[in-house]
Amino acid sequence: MKYTLYTGCMTPVTAPHYEVSVKKVCEFLDIGLEPLKAPCCGNPLKVINAGEAVKMSLYVLGLASEKKNVLMTLCSACNSSLLEAQKNIDHAFLDRLNFDPEKVKALKIKHFINILHEDVTVKSLQKKIQTPLDMRAAVHYGCHFFRPTSLYHEDPEYPTSLDELTEVCGAHSIAYKHKFMCCGSPLLGVDFDLSLKMTSRKLEEIRNKADSMVITCSGCGFMFDGKQKSAESVINEPINIPVLYYSQVLGLALGIPPSELGFSMNRVRADALLEKVVP
Repeated sequence: MKYTLYTGCMTPVTAPHYEVSVKKVCEFLDIGLEPLKAPCCGNPLKVINAGEAVKMSLYVLGLASEKKNVLMTLCSACNSSLLEAQKNIDHAFLDRLNFDPEKVKALKIKHFINILHEDVTVKSLQKKIQTPLDMRAAVHYGCHFFRPTSLYHEDPEYPTSLDELTEVCGAHSIAYKHKFMCCGSPLLGVDFDLSLKMTSRKLEEIRNKADSMVITCSGCGFMFDGKQKSAESVINEPINIPVLYYSQVLGLALGIPPSELGFSMNRVRADALLEKVVP
């Protein structure tokens, strides 16, 4: 299998450990990756100028359509933006840039998690697990992973793909009340205090229930991992929950050393967790 990898603009800057671990896991699974040199998908611009945001996504899709592979995304917001733009193709804009609208329309776009769940499959991954992880995981899908429903086929009320992928690694995916609540990232530039309250509310709920939080999006990582110390100031209590990208979780279960999965770049140290789950 071979895919065109689009990292978006946030992952390389705020979550390089996500990119590193994805590449390591793909190498282990014999998934070929062809990097796409492309700018921002336009998602941050949506609230200001939706039309220009679509054009930014279409430019990315135009570049990707010149490859022959399925486009792999890492950021859930990027994935949604690209799928939305594909449904609202501006033929004149693409023609002006010498991109073929039909190729853009035919391009397949899939999040890394969907590729693992649908193309690689849970059953296939199960056969490759070498180090089952004995930990309680609070799975966080994020609001762009399966919404809007017009773009995705997974049940928006009861999604299961990330839970299944987490549990195939040996972890127990815990149930918690606000599992499908937003991380607060989209509000960061509008209402910082409210954004941080949303982050702290979710972390406070899981801090005595889970050994780690498992995520799939660099925006969510920016809040739960990067802003966790700030969230502690909101509730006036220590949280100290390691926030792991699923690629890091799967990498550990496949037997890849933590040093090759970017754990040194996690803001909340995962040393104690790694001592517990890695032989």
